[in-house]
Amino acid sequence: MTKGNTLSIFLFGIIFLLYFSSYEEAYASDTYKIGASSLNVRTEPSIYADVIASLPRGTTVHVSEIKYDWAKIEFSGQTGWIAAYYLYQESGQAAVQPISTSTEVTVNANGVRLRSGPSTEFTIIGYATYGETFQLIETAGQWQHIRMKNGKSAWIAGWLVSNSASSTLLSASPHSTKSVNNSGSLAGQTIIIDAGHGGYDPGAIGIGGILEKTLTLSMAHLLTEKLRNAGADVIMTRTRDRHLHVSERVNLSQSFPNSVFISIHYNAHENKGANGVKTYYYHPADRDLTTSIHQQLVAQSTLKNGGVQFGDFYVLRNNHNQSILLELGFITNQHDIQIIQTQNFQQSVAESIVQGLINYFH
Repeated sequence: MTKGNTLSIFLFGIIFLLYFSSYEEAYASDTYKIGASSLNVRTEPSIYADVIASLPRGTTVHVSEIKYDWAKIEFSGQTGWIAAYYLYQESGQAAVQPISTSTEVTVNANGVRLRSGPSTEFTIIGYATYGETFQLIETAGQWQHIRMKNGKSAWIAGWLVSNSASSTLLSASPHSTKSVNNSGSLAGQTIIIDAGHGGYDPGAIGIGGILEKTLTLSMAHLLTEKLRNAGADVIMTRTRDRHLHVSERVNLSQSFPNSVFISIHYNAHENKGANGVKTYYYHPADRDLTTSIHQQLVAQSTLKNGGVQFGDFYVLRNNHNQSILLELGFITNQHDIQIIQTQNFQQSVAESIVQGLINYFH
């Protein structure tokens, strides 16, 4: 090969690389707006990475890279990562590219809200009922973009649907796992179980260093199992040890205005003598529900009856009717904590709540 030919090939290669490098950069780089009310910016493309900033809805960001549904952005002289499925262009084009699929999704609950975008912050544009099927257009995080019967599209919470490709993303119970008791069952009822605290929020710290967040999650899993055996559709706000802001818990609950929301907690006090089970409500209409469950709790437990009380808690005050909060004993009291940690107590509490719900609905 001559020197002239070698030089020509070399120059062609350089031009080829420059062309496609610029093409890839143009493809990866673009400007988007944030579609969520507030979006955390993290140091790495992971929900476990440190939060370095929070950007409000409508903020324009320059995206330099998309990786695993995360977008690398530039802001205020810094770089960081945000969830790409909350980013949209003026044209409505999402940052996360659609997947090619003919999959159909099936709705696993009644009264599921259909929204204009992939979060509870977007406008409600319709409702779906149990058993309805829709064509899946794309997946964005925990949300599914679906095609409705009228040809229009909508977004639905991924944890409330199932499809042939994957199971539900959260703990909504599929119909096939229900054990329906036709007499005194909870079939047709949607129950949201909220394990208090979690992640870097331990909640109360009890005798021996036991953490409230650990007890609430354990009870939430047990209660979920009991409720499903009674025929209920159950959704857990958290299924593992992770932090969840109270607004996120309420937003999930508000997606199901006819559901029952039960927030599980354990009490603590500087006075080591403080003890007993307490049940709270905020909306006056919820007193009957609260009383029905509380009566069962104190009937099947040896802990002191702390009574039914009004509670001005965020997860109750900002929630729909049929929202209650349980304080299942004091982990700073020697008598209570010895009982709380027994399997017998945990089983009886879960069964009491189920029976209280059955009594309320029947």
